Amino acid sequence: MRLTSLFAFALAAGALAACERTATPDAAPAATPRAGVVDSALPIDTLLHRFRATLADTPTTLVGGASSPEALTRTLLRALETQDTATVQRLVLSASEFAWLHYPHTRFTRPPYEMGPELLWLQLGMASEKGAVRLIRRYGGVPLRFEALACPDSATIEGPNRIWTGCRVRFAASDSTARELGLFGSLLQRDGRYKFVSYANEL
Repeated sequence: MRLTSLFAFALAAGALAACERTATPDAAPAATPRAGVVDSALPIDTLLHRFRATLADTPTTLVGGASSPEALTRTLLRALETQDTATVQRLVLSASEFAWLHYPHTRFTRPPYEMGPELLWLQLGMASEKGAVRLIRRYGGVPLRFEALACPDSATIEGPNRIWTGCRVRFAASDSTARELGLFGSLLQRDGRYKFVSYANEL
């Protein structure tokens, strides 16, 4: 299996973990922006317009994902088991989904938390890339048995979005004893579809 494909996915498809730990109820990681990327003092509306102009898609709903948190998690485990990085990619927010469906409803569009979408997306990408690579390295090609998903009873409401943070997956790898871990960051639900906001995890 080529890990480089996963690195390319995380860089192109998503920047997700810092946002989770900030824009969503997760706590923000102290991610450092990549060289050459500077958040300007321009209005958020201008920064968002410029960021969206770099993207090919203008989604109105989540693409891929699953119809329930359990189905989403089961699909992730199957993708890890079969080393299907294309499916791993489809289960997490894309840059376009972040720009059009997620970011506009986060607290980062308003004082005192204002942060431009490009910078936030880059921070997210670094943390999500790291988490995705850890998942593949630890569980890629390993038989995985899903047992349960435990998420908080209440979600954070951000406009049309519902976000669950702190979900934990009970699963077993091969013939080992089942364990419970946070395998991903937040879950986002919109119009009946669920996707991972990032792959930031406890590994």
